Amino acid sequence: MKILIYIISLAAITIIVFNVTQIDLENFFSKENFNYAIMILAGFSCLIIMRIMMLNEKMNKLKKNK
Repeated sequence: MKILIYIISLAAITIIVFNVTQIDLENFFSKENFNYAIMILAGFSCLIIMRIMMLNEKMNKLKKNK
């Protein structure tokens, strides 16, 4: 499960980096930039969810050891 979390996190970071490079700074408030911003937020939310899943795994390990 841990490997899957790392793979999904890597994909989310790749999505974030790609969309940051696509933003047009000259026409900052265009509709395309809005779509890129949504994808960046989606990538960050995916990273947060993956972090929560890793913490959940650690808590389950501690619970089993007791």
